[in-house]
This record gives sequence, C-alpha cells and structure tokens, in this order.
Amino acid sequence: MTSKPEVLIIGGGVIGVAIANSLSRAGSEVVLIDRGLPGHGCSYGNAGWVAPGFATPLPRPGLLMKAARWMLDPRSPLRIPLRPDPALIAWLVRFLWNTRQERFIAGTRALVELSQYSLEAFEKLASDHRGGLDFQRKGLLQVALTPDGVTGLVRDLRMMEAFRVEGTVMDEEGVREFEPSLTGPVAGGVHYPGEAHLEPLEAVEALANRADDAGAQIIPSTEAIRFRREADRIAAVLTSRGWIEPETVVLASGVWSRPLAAQVGLRLPLFGGKGYSMTVDRSATALSTPVLVAERKVAITPHSGRLRLAGTLELVRDDETISPRRVDAIRDTAREVLALPEQAPIEKPWSGLRPCAPDGLPLIGRSRRVPNLIVAAGHQMLGLQTAPATARLVTDLMYDRTPPFNPQPFSPARYE
Repeated sequence: MTSKPEVLIIGGGVIGVAIANSLSRAGSEVVLIDRGLPGHGCSYGNAGWVAPGFATPLPRPGLLMKAARWMLDPRSPLRIPLRPDPALIAWLVRFLWNTRQERFIAGTRALVELSQYSLEAFEKLASDHRGGLDFQRKGLLQVALTPDGVTGLVRDLRMMEAFRVEGTVMDEEGVREFEPSLTGPVAGGVHYPGEAHLEPLEAVEALANRADDAGAQIIPSTEAIRFRREADRIAAVLTSRGWIEPETVVLASGVWSRPLAAQVGLRLPLFGGKGYSMTVDRSATALSTPVLVAERKVAITPHSGRLRLAGTLELVRDDETISPRRVDAIRDTAREVLALPEQAPIEKPWSGLRPCAPDGLPLIGRSRRVPNLIVAAGHQMLGLQTAPATARLVTDLMYDRTPPFNPQPFSPARYE
C-alpha cells in the first residue's frame, strides 16, 4: 500500500468506489480503504434502483402529519426514536424546516440532476463492462393502495415533468394490465418508463475493477482510526495498517463519516436511516418491473432469479440490529400486493444504515475549514443512483473544472 498517495478515499461503498474509479481515470494516484469488504456495507442490500423519478429529499411537505400517525404504529415505514438526544433534536428541527414546499422542489431538482447523469453513466458502464452487468432499463411502477395515495403519486409526477422526467398515470385497470403479477388491492399508480435497476454489489465490483485497471489501490479490512491535523490540513491518517500521508482525503464512509470529521472540527449532521431488505425466490411470482408500494414505502425489485424486498427508515446513530416487526411489515406488504405464497422461502433479512442529512441532500465538496478534506456522504436512499454523478463532481472539484450540474446545493459549507 502506498503510504503517501495523492488521494486517500475512506469508504468502499458505491460512492467511494465510484470516486476511486473517476479520480484514477483522471490521472490521480488513489488509495481506497474500507473497514470491511468494498460494497458489503450500506450499498449491499439496497433495492438497486437508478430512478430519477424517485429522486426526492426525505423531508417533504405533509410529512409531519404522517410521521405523527406513524409513530403509533410499530410496523410503519418511518420510525423516529423519542429520546432526550440534543443532536437528534437539532437534526429534527432542521428536518422539519426543510419540509417546506420550496425547499422540497429545489432539493428534488438537484437530486434529479445527479440521478439523470448517473443513469446514463451506469448504462455506459454496463455496455463497456467486460464481465457483463445486469443493468435493466425496464422503468419503475409506483402503485398506491388508496385514492389519496394515487393523488400523491400524480402530484409528484407533475413536479418531475418539470425536470424532464416522463411518466404515465394509470388507473387500477391500467396497473393490472401493465403488471398482471399485482393481484392485491391497488387503486392506481404512475409508471416511469426511463428508470433502471441493477444488482448493487455487481455495480460496486464493476466500478472497483475499472478503478483497479486504472491503477487505484483498493485495500479491504483497513479502518481509518484518526486524523493528524497540522494547521488547517490533514497531514496523516492513522489506519489499522499504519499511517498514510495523503495530499487529499476524501471522506466517503457514510454515517461513519460523522465521528471522523468531528476529529478535525467538522460537525456533519448525519444520522443513520436504517433500512431492511430480504430476497425471495423469483419463481414465486412473474413480476418483471420494479414496484414501489407508495403508502408502505416498500420497494420490490426483480433481479436474476430472485426478488429483493426493501423498505422502512428508522432514524438511529449506529444501531444495525434487525427489528422482526419491520421485517414482517415489508414481507407482508409484498405478499399482499403480489400474493406471494406463505411457504415462499425468504433469505435472512439484512439491515444497513443509509446516511441522512436533515435537508435530505448529500454533502459533496471541500471543507472550508480543512481544505484538503473532501466530503462525499449523506446520500440517504439514493447512494447507488447518484454515485457516478458524485464521482464526477468530486473529480471536477479536484481538477478545478466546471461540473455539468450545480454543486452549490451539496456543499458541506451549509453545515460548517
């Protein structure tokens, strides 16, 4: 392992690996470290969507009233712990402030830009990848179980149309004709035809292979322990394999970025949005298109030979334990809308901590206080579908180039 690289990336999820690929191909000497295996953290078990029509911030108008009702339901798609935690209270105050309509629209516009860029980048990666990448552009079908749910989906579609994301409104008959596998109670939905999905771990491995081909060193099972700061810069990083003295540090370790950044005086307001997933043998249903069950926030994605069921968001610090009630809620929703047989075998559930900032936007950019630190964290549920765009933005910042989209909404300076 090079002890004095030009760039040290901390974090081997899809964000960090995409950045390693982009920077190494731009000519940088890159070392990436991860405390486990690249792609086996939060990136591992997500739904696998690359869907601009799903690219919205977490805080949205009307969420406060829904959250109040959900707090009384242990199987609800959102759980916020009620405890006297000053950091959590401050996070929630900022979150609520960002539920205003104008903030939601501005945030959606920024996230759609990242997602549209990433969609095309993944399609190109799939066509170029020597081992093949199971990238499928079959669209995304968002369905609602109630008329009010349909109204909400149509409202989101009208907003997305302003950002050049196309979709089609469907009534109950239209949904069932389009996707006959949906046999449960469905009131209607919206189909976004341009969206795609892929297997998240395959995507990370493909990006890692390309980064390796370009000269990047990807070092697993190596933890960043602490920073040594000299004046206004990080002079060295102590890892479980010894000291590394990089010119630039890229912090891309998701929710674990928070305690590392705090060592150099940066308070990144990141909490873990714990989500769950599980897989079931695809022979149990003929579903061909990814589906979002709107009211339950459950994603159902057909991958090769299996379905991935994913959903829920529990706001935590670093708790990765699995709640059986929330797993049951995801499974029961899938069984309700797809009529999955009770005996359909379900793989062991997985949980991951999606890093969430209170405005629902990732933090991407240089620190004002520590100029040789670049932050790339806080992508909530959109890490996979914004990874290539995040990598492009970081690379353009490194090389003082103008990025193809506005970097200002993502600047970490908004929290410094």
